Amino acid sequence: MWEDIKKSWTAGGMLYKLIWVNVGVFVLINLASVFTKLTNVDLPGSALDGFNLFTTAHLPTLLYSPWSILTHMFAHKEIFHLLFNMMLLWWMGRMYVSVVGPRRLLSTYIMGGLAGFVLYVLSVNILPGLHACYITILLGVDVEVVSYACGASAAIMAIFTATATLNPTKKIPFFLFGSVELKYIAMGYVLFDYFGIMGNSGVETGARIAHLGGAAFGYFLIVSSRKGINLVRWLEVIIDMIMSSIPTSSSNSFSKKFSFTKSIRKKPKATRPPKSDDDFNSERKEREDRLNLILEKISRHGYDHLSKEEKKFLFTQSKK
Repeated sequence: MWEDIKKSWTAGGMLYKLIWVNVGVFVLINLASVFTKLTNVDLPGSALDGFNLFTTAHLPTLLYSPWSILTHMFAHKEIFHLLFNMMLLWWMGRMYVSVVGPRRLLSTYIMGGLAGFVLYVLSVNILPGLHACYITILLGVDVEVVSYACGASAAIMAIFTATATLNPTKKIPFFLFGSVELKYIAMGYVLFDYFGIMGNSGVETGARIAHLGGAAFGYFLIVSSRKGINLVRWLEVIIDMIMSSIPTSSSNSFSKKFSFTKSIRKKPKATRPPKSDDDFNSERKEREDRLNLILEKISRHGYDHLSKEEKKFLFTQSKK
């Protein structure tokens, strides 16, 4: 099982990595909760705040764990919350990443989560009717009891609405309803959260508002990109800087520089055995599928929306 997990992490792409990070954080939080319960050993935070990984709209408390602004979108408290979110991420993420690529998937996820967080915090601290998100009445007295928010829902809603905005007329087989266009499914999810605001109170209302914030960001991300405005460019620059600074498993940055300066002394590479027909056909099929996805992306959004890697791949294939 561990080998399968490692394989899906290394070869599965960004979508698999996002899912495994969410699963891993859930496991760690619950292991820590069991550990503290059985041993009475104090760890930073508690199960209530996800050991400082959950976030809150209570600003004085938030100042002590500012990292929770990011970590909360990878943390879940309940197993069914995690399962539902990961199924939705897998469903929408596959369609989204096939069009925009892994970097945009990650940036949309993070920015959707941040958009949901900002709307959640602003709403709770500005609107009097939402103060119950962290104010509880005990014995007729208002007592400030901090509550916490967690989960990837806002981030996934951003991916959901972005996917639906990219391909609104895509037909999705739907139980009991036949094929339904993706835009109507997205609208249904958004309306579910909207009406949930009226049917709930306290923390649940704040969560619904966060979902709507993520959904709104996903929609405006695609609408803006069609006008040549990239709302996540700054984040993708940071992601590129971080990824370029991480050495690969085979060699670090120093060894790469050394190999360029001493390339004349390299030993000749061993001759690879010829590929089998199955391997050759499989690789050709993968190239054709990727080429079709790139061409479809060009037809929808234009050549300028391709990543450097996609442009390089397209140039290479055109020479064959």
